[in-house]
Amino acid sequence: MKIHENARLQVGLAVLYAVMVGSLFVWTPEAFWIEAVFAMLVYCVLWKNIGYVLLSNLLLLVASVLLWTTEVDYMRMGSVQETRDWLPFAYVFYGLFILLPPLILVPVRNWLTRKERRRA
Repeated sequence: MKIHENARLQVGLAVLYAVMVGSLFVWTPEAFWIEAVFAMLVYCVLWKNIGYVLLSNLLLLVASVLLWTTEVDYMRMGSVQETRDWLPFAYVFYGLFILLPPLILVPVRNWLTRKERRRA
């Protein structure tokens, strides 16, 4: 069984990515960016296409917004009012370093894979 041909496995991986990266953010905030970049690079091999990349990141965004709005003292940084100042920067960094690379790497990987199959 090939990992990219199983739709259920792909959806499961999308959910697992959101849970894993969200857990890293809550449990290891000091090293979150390094771990998130590493997880994203590993998942660039696992995701089938851009749809699964966007699904994973949408689930992560929904989970983070829900956590952010429901927790009074989220990650020991203070209340929602205190985090409003830095949150836009976190989303910009997330977009640049976590979302943009797979949007480039996954299609490039798929293109190289198709090119290799044609040669074989």
